Amino acid sequence: MPHELPESLEARLRAAVEWSACGLLMTDRHGAIVLVNREIERVFGYARAELLGRPVETLIPASLGASHARQRAAFDGAPHSRAMGAGRDLTGRRKDGTEVPVEIGLVPIETPDGSFVIASIVDITARTAAEDSLRKVEAQLRQAQKMEAVGTLAGGIAHDFNNILGVILGYLDVLRHTVSDPESLNDLAEVEHAALRGRDLVSRILTFARHGEPELRPLELGDVLEQAAKLVRVTLPSHVTLRVSVAKGTPRIRADLTSLHQVIINLGTNAIQAMPDGGQLEIGVEPLYVHDHAARSHPDLREGWYAHLFVRDTGVGMATATQARIFEPFYTTKPAGSGTGLGLAMVQGILKDHRGACLVESALGHGTRVRCLFPAMEPSEAGPPPAPAEVTGGAGERVLLLDDEPALRDVGVLRLQQLGYAVTGCTTAAEAMGALRAAATPFDVVLSDYSMPSVNGLQFARMVAAEAPGTPVLLMTGYNELPADVLAAHGVRHVLQKPMTTPELARALRDALGSTTGPA
Repeated sequence: MPHELPESLEARLRAAVEWSACGLLMTDRHGAIVLVNREIERVFGYARAELLGRPVETLIPASLGASHARQRAAFDGAPHSRAMGAGRDLTGRRKDGTEVPVEIGLVPIETPDGSFVIASIVDITARTAAEDSLRKVEAQLRQAQKMEAVGTLAGGIAHDFNNILGVILGYLDVLRHTVSDPESLNDLAEVEHAALRGRDLVSRILTFARHGEPELRPLELGDVLEQAAKLVRVTLPSHVTLRVSVAKGTPRIRADLTSLHQVIINLGTNAIQAMPDGGQLEIGVEPLYVHDHAARSHPDLREGWYAHLFVRDTGVGMATATQARIFEPFYTTKPAGSGTGLGLAMVQGILKDHRGACLVESALGHGTRVRCLFPAMEPSEAGPPPAPAEVTGGAGERVLLLDDEPALRDVGVLRLQQLGYAVTGCTTAAEAMGALRAAATPFDVVLSDYSMPSVNGLQFARMVAAEAPGTPVLLMTGYNELPADVLAAHGVRHVLQKPMTTPELARALRDALGSTTGPA
């Protein structure tokens, strides 16, 4: 006669099984379910009576049913305990047909009534979601680190490339004063045009690669679009055509230039990827007045004028269910390894930072249109940008020029001499400080490169301020963005972006010397 448990102990064991936080399920040697607890009912959505006597494959997805039956047969042939842990994650099927990730441990037991298997089942949905989220955050971090490395690399390349362009532009200006033949002057103009295009390309790459706090300032959205569209065009496959349009009368906006580039390039890239078999991409800017009834239907809009940026493609389009999730971080329809799913979430975040809105219109097979609305500046602050003041050259003022590149120093001396300045050129800070101290007549202005091997431009400006207080210092840089308060604290009056044209150089010098018209 089998040993019987005391009634009180049996009741406690039943309670322990029933109220365990772990799902407990028992099957007989035929795989029929003979016992379940409350947690099993919760996880799988079945009432107890619906499971008892049914095969355990009831809780297995149909696609895995046959393989599970084979695995169970193999287990029955050599039963052994199988603890929970890594490698035991499986998938269960709920009553409503949905799947649930579970972790399972198995223990075979022998009783006077026969052989049974006790399965311990834990719903790991929350853990799986947390792990997926962590993987996505790690992927985002890796991507951010890559972009930071790209930005650093771009900065270094830009410095060297801008120096090369600076020499080209400098000697072009020098040659213009020695050439009178119209055909030769036209050739020089073409060379200058190509060099300025190179400068513009470097500037656009750096704008996209830089990181930092948004800097809101008055901008013409159409101008930004035409700049960013050049980068989009570079990535354009041969089977996709691009059309760019800028409507007259589009209001100016207060925005961050880098953020605008990110919006345009991101949306353009998304549109290209939505047209694997080819199509047309249209990016445009136009004025748009949002009326009150339209504004009330969107929480981010107010009645008034907006600069309307739109990106339209003739691609595959999106289903309604997809459109409902496109602004969720990490949501993507792209295959693994093709994107982070942060694109439209980033675009929406940028629009919110600019008090605007991002709207998406799409249909399967009919392409997609993304609309970005940026609020117009108030008329009182949105006047036309000031026209550049006309400048003349110098009248013998003394300039101390410091550039660690001998070629840039030499061409800089020639350009400044042609502008009418008396110039002393140096390639090291020590040489420049020696010239400053030895000068019989004080220098009127100091022009220094920022990026130098031993002493950077700010450090040199501090040395100048200590030796010759009040002497204006101009910095030349190819990629550094320095805060205005830091520049002022070091006595820096102006920052010139390298490479600069002769008119830009002349204007900066006149500004630093306190005049835009030059001495009489």
